[in-house]
Amino acid sequence: MIIFGTRGITTTPQRGDFHCPSCAGKQHYALKRVRRFFTLYFIPLIPLDKLGEYVECLSCKDTYKPGVLDYDPAHNALALEAEYHRAVKSVMIHMLLADGVVDDAEVKTAANIYRSVAGREIDESTLRDEIDAAQSSAEDLGATLRALQGGLNNEGKELALKAAFYVAMADGETQPQEQTLLAEVGANLGMSEAHIHGVISSLQSPVN
Repeated sequence: MIIFGTRGITTTPQRGDFHCPSCAGKQHYALKRVRRFFTLYFIPLIPLDKLGEYVECLSCKDTYKPGVLDYDPAHNALALEAEYHRAVKSVMIHMLLADGVVDDAEVKTAANIYRSVAGREIDESTLRDEIDAAQSSAEDLGATLRALQGGLNNEGKELALKAAFYVAMADGETQPQEQTLLAEVGANLGMSEAHIHGVISSLQSPVN
């Protein structure tokens, strides 16, 4: 039986130094390129379409669009937002909207989770504005995450999934629709079922 398919392969065509917005200083970076390959017996043979590329800071592990290499702190006061922070906010907001109602307590919880998971502050009024914008625009979370797939490393993908899990568990348990959404978040980020299960299992395991 002939076994064929496709899978994404990540290569590192470029390395160097850049100004990392998160570290606020000069750090080593690796430019990562993700390309889909045709596989035969699980061996990648033919390069197909490019899924994306991103710059990874080798110090803090944040990932950015390649344009960050042109970042000049002297002429640009606003740091580029790390791609996985965008993913974290997107999954948190959609998890909050899963039951159709978002109260002040949930917004406060989400802000605390973002601070804990992403290591950044977000005030509740800003988060509420982003929730309202997502609600009115009917943003497609799947499309948003698939667009980020080629710009996130494994740490970023796991971070986004963890944030979704913590929001789902804010009331003490996950509902069936929330469990489905968690699986969809991981899948749309390009994570395998085993990877998704491993991350969620580690979060459910009691701490000794």
